[in-house]
Amino acid sequence: MSDASTDESFVRRYFEIRSTGLREETPGIFLATIPETVRRAFEGAIALRIAFDPAVAASAPNVEIAVVGSYLMDRIIEDAVREGLHGVARIEARSAPLESILAQSFRPRNATLNVDATQTTSVPHILFNFRVRLTTDERIERLESVLIDSRSASERHTAPIVFGEGVPVSANGIAVVQEVEAHYRAACRALEARIEADVGTFQEQARTLLEEERRRIKEYFDRSIHELSESKAGNAQDEMRALELERERRLEEAEEKYRFVGEIELCNVRTVLLDLTAASLAISHRGARKVLSIEYDPLGNGLEPVACEVCGARTPEPVLCFGGHLVGEECVQGCVFCDQVHCQQCISTKGAIATCGACGRGVCPDHVEVDALSRRPYCPDHIHSCAICSRTVGPEYVRTCRTCEQAYCAVCVSAPSDQCLTCRSLDIAGTDDPSVAAVQGLDPALARVARWRRGSNHRYTIVVAKGLIWSQLFVLAAQGAVLVRKKVLGI
Repeated sequence: MSDASTDESFVRRYFEIRSTGLREETPGIFLATIPETVRRAFEGAIALRIAFDPAVAASAPNVEIAVVGSYLMDRIIEDAVREGLHGVARIEARSAPLESILAQSFRPRNATLNVDATQTTSVPHILFNFRVRLTTDERIERLESVLIDSRSASERHTAPIVFGEGVPVSANGIAVVQEVEAHYRAACRALEARIEADVGTFQEQARTLLEEERRRIKEYFDRSIHELSESKAGNAQDEMRALELERERRLEEAEEKYRFVGEIELCNVRTVLLDLTAASLAISHRGARKVLSIEYDPLGNGLEPVACEVCGARTPEPVLCFGGHLVGEECVQGCVFCDQVHCQQCISTKGAIATCGACGRGVCPDHVEVDALSRRPYCPDHIHSCAICSRTVGPEYVRTCRTCEQAYCAVCVSAPSDQCLTCRSLDIAGTDDPSVAAVQGLDPALARVARWRRGSNHRYTIVVAKGLIWSQLFVLAAQGAVLVRKKVLGI
């Protein structure tokens, strides 16, 4: 589970610092000269022949293999821990302009983005290098590095160069970082979370192997004891007792063999001065505006997506709600009649988007209509304005007059007649009435009608030509168009 390239880089860097580096003697075999001050770490050796490939090491005499878990690697790590627990490095970041990085990593779906100001600062981070060992019947060993932001004591994920050995030492000397213990605890928590899955897998494998081993031991000894019990040998009881004791001893050995041991050892600590850029972003759409402060690592893979202000999920293409919140697409609802969008927070606290009681679509405050009787919200497609009283009502309170066949509110069309107030209150009209004259122009026979009735509201004019038994009813629109013409029995 160790990265071979990382192991080799670590060993090469160690000998560059502690001696004169590695010189390739033959392909794949390197010679390290050990100075006197370092020889005690290698049992007094003056020089070492080293290989990173086990096959190469096995092909030549007196060659040490340098991989995690090997004797040589253990000596190197112990010396590195003993001699160099802390170091300082500075990484100056050079990257593309912020605008181009934003174009790739931060793309509001419905708003424009402007960079108001930027500032680059060298921020101390603490790099903790750990050695992790997981042991049962086999041993797994690897190096793990955790980078902690000294300001927030939280882990930062950045480019691999930060974790390498070949970074320049700061010209300003050692940066003093306060509360190192708190940063160390944060690093341990991050490391534990990182290896939790591996530990669980390792433990489960060990449990499976242990159960299988225990089953084999019990089956073997139980069978042997049973065979002895069936025999009539005089010493059977003594032998059975011996087998029982041996069974318990073998079971204890199996428990010890597959016992899980997890070890985490701090190898060294490094202060890394990492250049970070802070920026103030102005995000706007119509009347909505959001000022966002961000910080990005030029060495990293662009900007980390912003967190939705409703659910907290990271989203690279946030939506700016008209309440000034940046949210994910799943946490926003828009008006079907315009481009207004509001987040669930604005909807729940301010009622920014109403749901039409008829069709269930979202409607913004500019387009919502409220039923004057039920107080339920409706969209413009499902609200009715009464031509008599001007009340706005939803479908449940719309009634049709049986006489003029027009729709009004339930207050203005009453049972049992099911007639509207206009049809129930027609006045006598003369032939000089403009509406009567207009109706007479439709049919020359109407010129002989002497009795007329007329009534009007905000939208319709009702004209009735009275006969002895049957009358003719006309419904005229405001522009004079005839909407209804029919014969009626009495008015």
